[in-house]
Amino acid sequence: DEGICFTDVDFYYQNSRVAALQDINFCLRKGETKAIIGSTGSGKTTLIQLLMRDFDAYGGQISINGSPVQCTPRRQISETVTVVPQVSFLFSGSVRDNLRIGKADATDDEIWEILEIVQMADHFRASPDGLATHIAQGAVNLSGGQQQRLSIARGLIRDSDYYVFDDCFSALDYATEKRIRTAIQQRLTGKGVLVVAQRVATVQNADEILVLERGCILDSGTHDHLLENSS
Repeated sequence: DEGICFTDVDFYYQNSRVAALQDINFCLRKGETKAIIGSTGSGKTTLIQLLMRDFDAYGGQISINGSPVQCTPRRQISETVTVVPQVSFLFSGSVRDNLRIGKADATDDEIWEILEIVQMADHFRASPDGLATHIAQGAVNLSGGQQQRLSIARGLIRDSDYYVFDDCFSALDYATEKRIRTAIQQRLTGKGVLVVAQRVATVQNADEILVLERGCILDSGTHDHLLENSS
């Protein structure tokens, strides 16, 4: 029963007759990387919100490691599943403080290791304050790409069974993104990874890609399979 499983999941927003998600079926097991690709409004974010119980499904069932999410305390869900959001919420304080939101007792060595993965270690080593470097309110002293990388770092430093990357590579150039994704893959061996994205390049190495459009999974398979069979 290990895994995140969506079984016949339907969801409607209040007062809407059109399903935001319809007939969603997939399982993510530990050690697998799956991807969901779809344009804005396809239902990608709704799917993550149902998993984290921001809303409850209208029909069908979502389970994590065999337990239905409706019967699982939200705190337990967020310990088992780490979501790295598209919009980075960094707060005013040091780099160290921001990463310790992910893991309160993280050592400096652990923090540097994670910063290496997201290609930010050199940036802070060059700063006279190192890990004490101050991040301004709203992170205005960092670029969009740097904010995303620190947000990814804060997720990666946590120890969870599953990691969901919600369109959080969108501000990175392709070369940087590729290096970071390769490093993430090595770090998260044995974990379940779900990558949610709009860019094909972001998801092409996934074990399985689900194509989501207007709340329905239109097709699924490897990148090569979809290239051959999907319009």
